[in-house]
Amino acid sequence: MTTQITGQRIAPPRHLVEVNGTTLAVTRIGSGHSVLVIHGGGEDAAMLMPQAEALASAGLEAIVYDRRGTGASGREDWPGGGAGQHAADAAALIGALRLDRVTVLGVSSGGVIALAVAAGHPGCLARAIVWEPPAAGVIPGGAELTAQLMAPIDAHLAAHPGDFVGAQALLLELVLGFPVSVDDPAFEAARANAEPMIRDEPAITLAAFTAEQLGGREITLAVGSSPNEVVAGAVAVLAELTGRPPVQVAADHEVYLSDPSVLTAIVLASQSGVDEPGGNT
Repeated sequence: MTTQITGQRIAPPRHLVEVNGTTLAVTRIGSGHSVLVIHGGGEDAAMLMPQAEALASAGLEAIVYDRRGTGASGREDWPGGGAGQHAADAAALIGALRLDRVTVLGVSSGGVIALAVAAGHPGCLARAIVWEPPAAGVIPGGAELTAQLMAPIDAHLAAHPGDFVGAQALLLELVLGFPVSVDDPAFEAARANAEPMIRDEPAITLAAFTAEQLGGREITLAVGSSPNEVVAGAVAVLAELTGRPPVQVAADHEVYLSDPSVLTAIVLASQSGVDEPGGNT
């Protein structure tokens, strides 16, 4: 593929990789131990490139990709498979790229997918690092809370079919607690991913896990200084299921977009066996 130039910055080439009946758009940079980065809702691989570059600068190979249904990746048999389908895609991608026991770094809902990889495909990864997963499926009443959250979104789409950008703005308002307009410049990049965010995220976050699936796995849960109610509740339950306390750092939910050094430090610490990279357990 031809390298693309955005402003003064040269974007690394993306490659389409066939997995599980679809294609995933993949970018690889750096060299060393491989880290597969799984983006969250309203995001894509391009938005995670600063995080990938930070990992590459730290002596690692970073691999980012658009999840099925997002960006330049395919939409076959999508949506509907939830975290399990995305985890199968990630495991198949690891196999297709012939990666040896990678670290899987999942951010936000990508963290729920990383947990599903560890639970369902443990042989393909060395460890999973899970940043602030909104894993409503492990919280008592999580399905009901999700249904309540999505009710006004469903009503909006019923009244305005196909208006995923409007639905996304409404969802962001509900989640963030302040008004978000459909042309808010702060969410310009996320608007390109409005449809997958609305159609895919609820099923992903409702994935359920057991201690049998997660106990004994190399899983690092990580959380910032002010997690929302769902993330805080999910991390507390997941800590019990994994038998490991979370790593806590002074950071907000989207620190991987604003300061990639934070999660890079957690990745490096997990490889060296250190449990507490700049934070408190």
